[in-house]
This record gives sequence, structure tokens and C-alpha cells, in this order.
Amino acid sequence: MNNKIYNCLIVDDEPIARKIVQAYIEKLPNLECTVQAKNAIEALEILNKDPGIEIVFLDINMPNLSGMSMAKILNTPPKIIFTTAYTEYAIESYEINAVDYLLKPFSFERFAKAAFKAIDLIEKSKTGLTPEIKTEEQQIFIKSEGKNYPVSVNDILYCEAKKNYTKIVLKNDKTYLPLIPLSKFEDELKAISSNFIRVHRSFIVSSKEIASVGAQQVFIGKYKIPLGEQYKIDFFEKIGIKK
Repeated sequence: MNNKIYNCLIVDDEPIARKIVQAYIEKLPNLECTVQAKNAIEALEILNKDPGIEIVFLDINMPNLSGMSMAKILNTPPKIIFTTAYTEYAIESYEINAVDYLLKPFSFERFAKAAFKAIDLIEKSKTGLTPEIKTEEQQIFIKSEGKNYPVSVNDILYCEAKKNYTKIVLKNDKTYLPLIPLSKFEDELKAISSNFIRVHRSFIVSSKEIASVGAQQVFIGKYKIPLGEQYKIDFFEKIGIKK
């Protein structure tokens, strides 16, 4: 059993938000937080003085310097768990290898899951194992019909262009239609996963979900996706088919 205590830092400009995170930390025997910061600049000063801080619960939308900018400044950052009310930074958080992205208001159970993930990564880094967060565990927030939905990247089968929208089809046949062009959504997906391939000017597919490949189609589960002529060479090369 791991009895180690992991020092934490809470960074948030809202006193109530800091109080909630502090209360959650006190419920977990492996976590301890003796210092808090009201903004990112103050947090940088604390981290500079105390290299023993291993986990940072970091708000994003703060005055003068955002939490995202702060995370990018750090040369050897501790494990960062973002705590924010905004969904639009989720993709960017994965680009800087954040441990997790907690969307306010979050439950204690969700908080604990993120904390244990951080602890696991810290311990793996000490044993020489690569402390990476697997793509299967990554989530993105998709805004559809006025609501934001957390979607596991591993659950996406394919994406289809619908003018200024992108139709996203999941393994459970659920679909979302966010107001985002396919090209932009493709960039966001590729920033956190190498599994997505453009097979047609209107389609992106998950290479992990390919059931079979024909001369003019790609079969993704029960779905038949057209294979565009100009995309064939790159597609076949990426999936290992020699022509």
C-alpha cells in the first residue's frame, strides 16, 4: 500500500473554488495541501520556492496570466490537473500533457479519479516507465445542440463534413453535430491522437476501427465510407497496405 504523501498546490482566483478543492484534498490521505495561490503569478513564485510540490490543481481563466499560459511556462512542471468552468481548452490541455481536465462543478469521485491518475503517473516516472496518458483515456468536449458532451477519443468511429458542421459518429451509434468545420476538428483530433486518417474530402476515420478496405470504400464497423482517389496513396501507406 502506498503511504506516501503528495504535496499539492491549489491555484484559483475564486475563494469558494479553492475551498472546495481543499476539502476534497483533505478527504484523500495521500494528498496534502499547505499552500494556495490566488493567481498564476503567485503560483509560479510558490513553485520556484518549493520544488517538492508534485500535483497542481490549476484554474485556467485567471487575470493577468491564465493557467494554460502558466503551464506552458514551466520547464519541469509538476502533474497538472486543470479545474475550470470552460470546455474550450480541453484539447490544448492534452497538448501539454495535463493529467486531467475537471469541468466545474465536479464531484469528489471525479476529483479522486484525477488525483489517483496523477499519483500513478508520478510513481511510474520513478520506475522508468513512460508516464503517458493513453489515448483511450482521453476525452474531448463536443458542443452539440447547446450542450457540451464529454466524448472518449477512442469511441469515435468517423467524422463527416456537413457544411460548417461536423457529424461525429460513435461506437454506440450516437452522433453529435458541433458547429465546427471538418478541417478544424481534424486538427484538434490529430493534436491528441495519431489514429485518425482523412480518406475523403468529407470523411475522417479512426484507423483502429477499420474492418476492411475496398477499392473505393473503407468499412468502419457497419458503415461504408467512400475512399477518395486523391487520398488513397497516403491512406494505404499509413495503414500498411502496399500498392
